Amino acid sequence: MSGKKGEKKLYYHGLKEQKKLDVSRLKYLSILLSVIGVAVLLVAAQSAQAPLVRVSDVYGNYLMNYAVVRINGTVVTVPYVSQTGGKLGITFTVDDGTGQIDVRVYSPLADEMIRKGLVPFPGDEVTAEVQLRVRETYTYSMLQYLDGLHFRSKLYSEKPPLVKSLNANMSNTYVAVEGIITDFSNVSSGYLLTVDTGDSLVSVLVPRVLLVFNNLSVKVGDTIYAPGIVYLYKGTSPEIVVRNLTQLAVTPIEEAPVVPIGEAPNYPGMVLAVEGSIAGITYENGRYALTLTDGGNYLDALVPREVLANLNPFNASSESTVRVAGRMGDDGRLVAAYLEAVKPVKTEFKPIGVLTLDMRGSIVAVKGNIEEVDRIGSNLKLVIDDGTGRLDVFVPSATLAELSNETKAQLKVGLGVEVGGYLELYRGKLEVVVYTGEGIRALGEPLPPEEIELPKVTAGQLADYEGQLVDFAGSIEGLTYANGTYYLTVDGVKASLPREALLNLNPLEAGTGSPVVIRGLVAGDNLVKGENITVEVPIAPIPLKPDEVTVDMEGQLVAVVGKVTDVANLSGNLKIVVGNLPVFVPRSTANELTYVPAKGDLVQIGGYVEIYRDEPEVVLFNPASIEKLEASGPTEGTVSDLKTATEPLLLTVTWDSIAYQKPDYVITFHDPTGSATLLAERSLLPNPLNAGTGSTLRVIADPLSGRITGLNVTRAKPSPILRTGSIGLSMKGKTVAINGTVSSVAIIGSNLKLTVDDGSGEIAVFIPGGANVSVSKGQTVHLAGYVDEYRDEPEIIVYDLSAIEVERPSGTGEIEEVTVAELSKATGRVNLTVTWDGLGYENGAYYMAIHDSTGSTKLKVARTLLPDPREAGTGSTLRITYDTSAGEVVSITVVEAVPAEELRTGDVTLDLLGTTVVVEGTVKDVYTGSTFVKLTIDDGSGELVIFIPKSVAGDLSFTEGQTVRIAGYVAEYKGTVEVIPYRGDCIEVR
Repeated sequence: MSGKKGEKKLYYHGLKEQKKLDVSRLKYLSILLSVIGVAVLLVAAQSAQAPLVRVSDVYGNYLMNYAVVRINGTVVTVPYVSQTGGKLGITFTVDDGTGQIDVRVYSPLADEMIRKGLVPFPGDEVTAEVQLRVRETYTYSMLQYLDGLHFRSKLYSEKPPLVKSLNANMSNTYVAVEGIITDFSNVSSGYLLTVDTGDSLVSVLVPRVLLVFNNLSVKVGDTIYAPGIVYLYKGTSPEIVVRNLTQLAVTPIEEAPVVPIGEAPNYPGMVLAVEGSIAGITYENGRYALTLTDGGNYLDALVPREVLANLNPFNASSESTVRVAGRMGDDGRLVAAYLEAVKPVKTEFKPIGVLTLDMRGSIVAVKGNIEEVDRIGSNLKLVIDDGTGRLDVFVPSATLAELSNETKAQLKVGLGVEVGGYLELYRGKLEVVVYTGEGIRALGEPLPPEEIELPKVTAGQLADYEGQLVDFAGSIEGLTYANGTYYLTVDGVKASLPREALLNLNPLEAGTGSPVVIRGLVAGDNLVKGENITVEVPIAPIPLKPDEVTVDMEGQLVAVVGKVTDVANLSGNLKIVVGNLPVFVPRSTANELTYVPAKGDLVQIGGYVEIYRDEPEVVLFNPASIEKLEASGPTEGTVSDLKTATEPLLLTVTWDSIAYQKPDYVITFHDPTGSATLLAERSLLPNPLNAGTGSTLRVIADPLSGRITGLNVTRAKPSPILRTGSIGLSMKGKTVAINGTVSSVAIIGSNLKLTVDDGSGEIAVFIPGGANVSVSKGQTVHLAGYVDEYRDEPEIIVYDLSAIEVERPSGTGEIEEVTVAELSKATGRVNLTVTWDGLGYENGAYYMAIHDSTGSTKLKVARTLLPDPREAGTGSTLRITYDTSAGEVVSITVVEAVPAEELRTGDVTLDLLGTTVVVEGTVKDVYTGSTFVKLTIDDGSGELVIFIPKSVAGDLSFTEGQTVRIAGYVAEYKGTVEVIPYRGDCIEVR
């Protein structure tokens, strides 16, 4: 069939045929329905909220990585701004009570957040919809759209209460302060200001997030009104964090009204300016007291060093007219924050010799060649000489920090320097205090010799030159000492001389009758205050025998030749007996001796005669006026000859044993004729690794002094290497060597004590003077020394530092660098770069509090590893190698040093717990316990307790009236604040 007739009918017979449907349109309908369905699902998804989670449930949960969640909590950090490659980033931290998590916002969302004023600040209650990022040791989140951040409450007020001070109880309140800016720092988190409210100093932070699209002009001296949130920096220190620049008001210091000096005290609390010349400068409790005068009235202004530093001492002398601005205090003194020389008068250079006590406090300029350079803590002291006299120059640490490296490198002995500052009196001597880096000019070469023409006068002419600097000429008649001063009698006139100047007079070369010239200030017709002395024609004295010195020679310069019969140390002074004549060497001279005679030495000594207990004695005041005279050389002999010999003997002996007899060592030896024991200096002893007991020695023995004066090894016998557990008291006095692993390290004063074990048993090792030997627990050592007894147990004494070899452990690859947050999961040895926050002592160990950007913690550390706080204290950036297995610090490297702050004793409070400080004061009380010494010191600002462990104090002794300078950390004992030094070299007794 064909056509319609051939089609099969798809309906029953009798039914009407239906119209055909076009099903091709159904596919378009289905596509439309699918699109509509997806759109509905998308709208539904967008309107659905992400789940609200707790930080503790998601932190470190890898299953939540990339999850979108909501977090409710309080903002607990100041927003941190980063700008990398022109892209802006903001980070703030939210605490929901179960934990804390960082929320990051990236550009361009961060830009929009700042422009719309939607940046969260501490104390704000927020809900944030974020996407999580879970890393191995750190979990953070990202805000992906601005509507995902909702403020449930903002810490803000249009009219915040005005406060004068802050305390920790004000945390998360909105307040305002008004006062003068006394310090300004551009730190990573923004502008950090110190504001003096009149009652206290308040820290104000203008966060960098507010400065991204805004400019803020502010400086020291300006008056500021600053509202904001009270935030506890590091959890303890309250500061105001500004959240709205439109509320901030700054009044430049230049706009302060000028008030006459005589009227200024009538305006307490007012910000004002005064003008006048400088009547004096002194240092007072961390600030400088600047006295101004208008010719009839005087006014004191307390000026921070940073402000005083604006006054260049070379360009503005005390005769200059200066303007000082600040807040007038209730005590009639101006608390200054701004200083300017409005009519500067250039400072003229003066000879050092014309500087007098009545010039104290005035600005001076001097120049000279450097004779001494000393570091005193973090400060620098120079001694300069211009030919007219010597002068101390004190450079505080803040000034030193302003000097360029080139200038510092040229501050060397022998080079010239120009100095500007104010004159101060310190311990009875004038010194120049350089209060600004502009006050030092290093010349890089010695000053050319300049003839300073001073009147040359004789004894009969002195009355005509009273009060003037002169060159006084005459002949030496004698020398005396009274009340801390030396007096040289010249032609009947007494000339006082500092000991440093008197060193130019050597009585072995220039005795009585020698013509001299003394440069000094004429104080009267019979007194010259001398600065230095020049011997024009030395007349050598005739040497005397000891019994030729009599009481009739009191005050005369003499030279004595004889043999030393006794030497004794009297609390730092020396007493030398030559024949039967006592020679007294004061401590100051004894400390400078390059040769200290021994009993039996033939010597020549020069000094002046003094009467002591009705008998004559010679006082040696110049360390160069003692000489050892050569006796005849040693003769060959035997040990048996020692009993009758009077001259040195040359012996060939076998070394039997060694022991210590302070300050020398006792050497026992023998030859075929007998045995003997003599004393020897440590420097003469051979390295026991190479030559120990049993070696054949060639020695020079002095039978009169009982000492070995020379020693050579002719046949070396190395110390035997023994097992540590086999060494017993039967070996006492014998030298031995060991190889083993260090199981403990302790520093005792300047000494080092180890415990070493090679697996057979432990042995104690004591290393005199070995505190600086670099050895740590776990290292392998090879060493040699002699066996001694300590508390009924054997101990090895290593008397030669070259007899200890430390083997470094073989490396296992580069040490991993970790953050504080990653430390808890780290293994082995790791490196951290951190900021040192504090130091404490717990359960017999020291702990350092440290932090980095990821967190904070405490690390156990050996006292020997701690840096010198005078150079690098708390606040310093350190690189620490930490052994996670042992749970202790292995090594410390200072990356960026912050010296410990020097404080008055009365300014050390419990707020500084753990902080390193430097203090100086007079000892008021001394208490000695079984393991410690406790001092009470005072510098006039209040008493302070110094707690010194005996392991730190070493051999130091303390008495009331001493001046001590201590560097250590602040601690607390039963509510009393203490400073505890942890290094022996940080205890200076003056």
